Amino acid sequence: MSDLKRSQKKSVHATISNESYDIVEQYEDEYGSKSAVVDEAIKSLKRFKEPKMGDIREIWCRARDELNMVLVGKTTFLTYIKGKIDKVFTKNIAVEVIEWFLGKRIDEMDLEEFLYGLKGMWEVANYFYKIELDKNEKGVFQMKFNHDLTKSYSNYWAKYFETLIKNHWKCTVDPFIRNESFYLIIKEI
Repeated sequence: MSDLKRSQKKSVHATISNESYDIVEQYEDEYGSKSAVVDEAIKSLKRFKEPKMGDIREIWCRARDELNMVLVGKTTFLTYIKGKIDKVFTKNIAVEVIEWFLGKRIDEMDLEEFLYGLKGMWEVANYFYKIELDKNEKGVFQMKFNHDLTKSYSNYWAKYFETLIKNHWKCTVDPFIRNESFYLIIKEI
């Protein structure tokens, strides 16, 4: 090692847990050495403690998790600020978002794939803290959307998803509304 490189590095002795050591070893090949893994971990810690240092995706993930922010599409946002809430049900990019999330066009999906795409994307966007999707032996889907807001929030999103699903699939959608959750019972016709 050159004198220049040696002078730019400092030696640190630290005792770490077995779990931490296993993680360092796990990434050693990828980063080239144990010290390189530790250097990268410290950079990640700095980005975590100082969000402005991270890239935009990391900042969004932190804002979503820590500030409970939600991802809003441009079309939906513009419709909201114009006060035309009902247009959000039909003038949106929900299908494009699900296609992007799943990596395939809607005409390449079946209803179940579409529902899993809807589930995944709306959890990522942080509108719901949990979405459950089950299919019974008769092929009927039940989706439960859990949130911590109001019954009007449940009513709004139940109508939104009912419209979205019915506009793209031959099926019935029966909503069941609660205060901090709602169900959609979906049957293909």
